[in-house]
Formats: sequence, structure tokens, C-alpha cells
Amino acid sequence: MTDMNRRSFLKGSALAAAGATFMGLAACAPAGSGQNAPKADAVDSTETLPADLRAEDFKYSVVERQPITEFSEEATYDIVVVGAGCAGVPAVLTAVEEGATVACLQKEPTVAANGNGVSFVVKDKSNLAGIRRWRSDWSRLNDWRVNNELFDYYVEYAEEAVPWVIARGIEEGIDPVAFDTSSSIAYDDGGLVAVCDATQASNQDLMVALAKRAEAQGADFYYSTPCVQLVQEADGTVTGAIGKREDGSYIKLNATKGVILAAGDYMNNDSMVDRNLNDATMFPFVLENHTGDGHILGILAGGRMAPLGHARQIHTNYIGPFMFFPFLALDFEGNRFCNETIPMSSLNIAMAQTYKPEGRGIHYRLFDSKTDTFYPSSLGIPPVFLAGQGSAWMDPEIVVSGNTLEELCETAGIPVETGVAAIKRYNEMCAQGRDDDFGVPGDHLVAMDTPPFYCIKGDVGMSGINAGVMVDGFYRVVDNDKAPIPGLYAAGIQAGNPCGGINWNMPGGFSNASMFTSGRYTVLHALTGDAMKPSKTESFDNLADRFVGEDGGYAWDSPTCATAITVW
Repeated sequence: MTDMNRRSFLKGSALAAAGATFMGLAACAPAGSGQNAPKADAVDSTETLPADLRAEDFKYSVVERQPITEFSEEATYDIVVVGAGCAGVPAVLTAVEEGATVACLQKEPTVAANGNGVSFVVKDKSNLAGIRRWRSDWSRLNDWRVNNELFDYYVEYAEEAVPWVIARGIEEGIDPVAFDTSSSIAYDDGGLVAVCDATQASNQDLMVALAKRAEAQGADFYYSTPCVQLVQEADGTVTGAIGKREDGSYIKLNATKGVILAAGDYMNNDSMVDRNLNDATMFPFVLENHTGDGHILGILAGGRMAPLGHARQIHTNYIGPFMFFPFLALDFEGNRFCNETIPMSSLNIAMAQTYKPEGRGIHYRLFDSKTDTFYPSSLGIPPVFLAGQGSAWMDPEIVVSGNTLEELCETAGIPVETGVAAIKRYNEMCAQGRDDDFGVPGDHLVAMDTPPFYCIKGDVGMSGINAGVMVDGFYRVVDNDKAPIPGLYAAGIQAGNPCGGINWNMPGGFSNASMFTSGRYTVLHALTGDAMKPSKTESFDNLADRFVGEDGGYAWDSPTCATAITVW
């Protein structure tokens, strides 16, 4: 590892940034709940703003519009990263491993990351025809709105970036809880694609560990220091970022190679949500402080919002194999409301049609004791076992059981009369082998007739809005003519919209994997141009050798070979 030159501050001076303009941004936010209160000193509504911004947007943002010219501290780095999350932390760690100087401005007092699952294509176990067919399948599921450049970026670089993140985590004592190498698809035209899935217990723990690793190697993290403006030269080149200390003073961090925006989404900016995705309010928001600061800054610097739908990432408070099992879905009032074989995102759309304020985000998934023998888990774990014991994916407290249908409904909080009637109606259709209400195929109709019965109360919330500023195939922020803004990158969830629709329908694990990958490889591009080759790489084979045959790891010829495209 190349020794790092520690920062040297010009303290206590009032330094003017001659010939430069300043734009604003904030860092990544933590998991939690709640909404941000608007600022009292929002920008004047009479001010001329870019087409994608409104004055109201600034009420919820830390972005400051008045030029800042006095600084208590100034330092120069190769790379400045804004946001310490699933994109920002890999960016910082990559920079120090490549021998670059790097600083990170973080809005929160600590690293803040969400999620736990990642996936990547193993190219030497796939062929081009299979990869292209696979991409086409996903594009079809997204109404042909997939951003092919960003999808191909994921295919090309996630194979190295994800194992690199996992390997660095292992070295810091953070092992994945699953490493599944079994998901492969052989198409009838000879196409083959192999996908590896990995699951962390918590991306928060993983990113905290990697941030500490980066800091030990020379990276500077400025916590509780939101980035409130970017520094932009007269020719449009972004050359730095300005952070605001808790005491109100400003620090200027110059960036000689590039600024990476990795500041999360805008779900807590009421103005931006109302304008771009107001139906999202049907679901609780599971994050806080995600106020669209990165989007605002990118637009102020000359960028534009991606000209596609703003994709909602809707998740339940459980994940894992249950989404792949035959189950009966009931809404908050105990009524069946959809074809249960549809993708999770479509199920959430159906749920939105049943919206009631008191049942916001709530539905129930029911199954009985034979489900595990009827349809084995894609993870090799019987659902009844998970229901009884919990797991890394499941909080056992949200799973209830009953020896009768009445007992199950009462215990789960489902209106008993309505719920029992819905279950009995469903069982009648299972007996006849035909779903007259919602059209579930006969071979997927599994009656609830074998006690004990189980119910998972799904508390569904919006975990992200995948829509950001336009980027090119290297995640460089581009202007309205699609010309890159020199020195400015956007990574993670605030970069473009890979799926292009109003609901997130991309491969399982794509979101987190694209965050890891874009964070890592934007830095490599900023440092080297098109020479996208890290000096220290990690490979799938190294990780596979460690995990295949161990708990949570499966061989390529495993019988548990499920695809993410086919739900059941």
C-alpha cells in the first residue's frame, strides 16, 4: 500500500474562491423512520432555477445557494466523495487502495447503509448470448425501459467489485451469511448465464468495517459535515466540495481528479416526492434524511433528472425464500386481492389499490405446514423451520401460527370473519383446480388445509427511490446534451434509473451490487480514465473456493437452481 500524505489545513483563514461558483449537496442518510421538517429559510421562490428544480425543494435540503467564500479549513485531495453508504464507502476504500488521497463528507455522525443482498454475473461461466438474452428478459419485465449502458456496466464490473467488497469485509470479520453459486439459466438457443447471489447480515455493519479499514489506510472522513455546495469553475469543471461543520463553519475540499456524489435518494423531500412520485405515499418510508441533496446539486451543476420513471423500491420487513413460495395473500381487511404468483413489485402495485390509511403498507402471507415439502426453498431452508425459528432473513416475532384458521387470523390480527371466509373460498378453488378470482395456475394452487397454519405479517415500506441525475456509461454526470460535466460523477441510487419504470423490477441483488460497483469503478475512471483495472483485484473463484461446501454455499450443480425471473 502506498503511504498516504495526510491533509494539511489552511486554518483560520478567509479564503476566497476566485473565478469559481458553488453548488450544493448532502451526504448519505441512515436507516430509520420519519420525515424531515422543512427549513424555514428556503430559497426565494422568485429565484430562477433549472427546469428540474422548484423553490420548495430547498426547504428539505441542506444545499445552500448563496456563494460561500470564507473557510475555516481547506485541503486538497485526489478524490472527494459525498456520502458514506453502499456506494460512497467502496469509493473511498478503492481510492486509498489505489494510492490516491481521498476525503468523504458525510451528513450523519456515522456511516449509513441499508440492505443486505447482492448479485453478479460470472462471465466465464456464461456466454454472450446468454447474458444478452438475460438482459432482454429483464428489459421485458421493465416494459423495455432498462438503461442498457448501466445494465452492461453492472455485468462487466460487478463480477470483480462485489467479491472485492465481500473479501474486504471477511478480512474485517464480516462474513456473508449466504453465498449461492447455483443460479444459472440455460436457454434453448444455447445461451447460458450464471449468477452468483450473496447475502450479508447487514450492509451497515459491512460498510462501517470497510470505512474503518479505509481510514486506517489514510482516508479522511468528515462526519456530521454535510456537503452544502460544489465548487465549479467557469468552464463547468467541478473541482471540489464544501462541507458545513456543526459549529456553522465551512471547509473547502479541493478535488484534483473528481467528485463522486453518493448521497442517496429523495424520499424525505416532500416537494420532490409530490412532484415525481406522489403515489409512493401509500407506503411508509423506511429511511430518514434522504432529502435529494445530491440530485439538487447535480442539477445545479448542469445536470438533468433522468428522463424516465422514478422507480419505487418496495420491500417487506422480511426477505428470503418466502417470496418464492406458494402463499395466500390477504390485505389489511382480510380480503384476497391479487394473483399471488406475480412478481413482488406487481404485488405491491396491487396492494396500493387496497390502500387504507390505517393499513398503510400492511398485508398478510399465509401458508400451511406442507408448504416446505410441496415446494422446497430456493435457499434449501424449509419455510416452516424459518417460521418457527427465524433466521438471518427473518424476525421470528413477525411470524405467527395457529391450529385453526380462526386462531391464525385472531393471532395475526386479521379480521377473523373476513379472513376465514377468504381462506375457505381459496381452498374451494384449490379443490377444483381453478382460480376463478385471480387466475393463479392450477399447479400453483396450494390449499391451506394442513395445520398448523402460518402467517407472516408483511409490513411493506419504501426503501428507496431509484431515480437520479442523468449519467453516461461511466457514471459521469451529463448535461442536457449528454455531454459529461468534467470532474463530476454520481454513484449508487442517485445515478440515473437503470430500470426506467415506476417500480423496481431489476434482478435480485442488482441494487446493492450496482452501488458497490459504481462507487468502486467511478473512482477508477476518475483516476485513470478508461483504464478500468484496479491494482488489487478480487475474483469469484477465490470466494467460491471458500464458501462452496460450507453452510450457505452451494455448488454450480446444486439442485436448488432457481432464477430470479421466475417467481415460482
